[in-house]
Amino acid sequence: MSYVPIIIGSPRKSGNTTILALEAERGLHEQSITTETFFLNDLVFSGCQACYACKKEDTRSCVRNDEMQGIYHAIDNADGVIVASPIYFGGVTGQTKLWLDRLFPYIAMDLGTRLHAKIPISCIYSQNQPDANLFTGSMETFEFALHLIGFTIRDRLIAPDLDTGIKPMVTEHGSLMKQAKEIGRNLLG
Repeated sequence: MSYVPIIIGSPRKSGNTTILALEAERGLHEQSITTETFFLNDLVFSGCQACYACKKEDTRSCVRNDEMQGIYHAIDNADGVIVASPIYFGGVTGQTKLWLDRLFPYIAMDLGTRLHAKIPISCIYSQNQPDANLFTGSMETFEFALHLIGFTIRDRLIAPDLDTGIKPMVTEHGSLMKQAKEIGRNLLG
């Protein structure tokens, strides 16, 4: 059975980013794909310490014993990944940046991948700005890092003009909800 971890970098468990990620999960479940959701804001972990212990020949894992270990286990068993983040200050959230920082064990010293396979990953972004293209530069930089790690970028959804409690919720935007579900349906296809 296929398995897809869903990484949510929003601090809001009922916000637009989470709603879109869970809609993508519905698309995965329609195909009987097992999922596991990680709310980064709930986890206790810190940034990479640049100790290089993960670069030793006999290991490819981080020696830090914190809650990233569960995410490493999920990625090591993943057939695909979905990552969702709102755009704050022009880029993904601090929680999402911290998660990315801690994926350092998956990059070899020669910049090759240490992932078990080329894993497809789809990215979901929400933002309060109405111009969907305003922050694509930072999204491309984030996705470049994911590609460098060894992920294969499958899809990108940008959900603009959203702000929980201020603007209408994404559930009132049928097209965005449909696109999120399609991300789940298409991830492993």
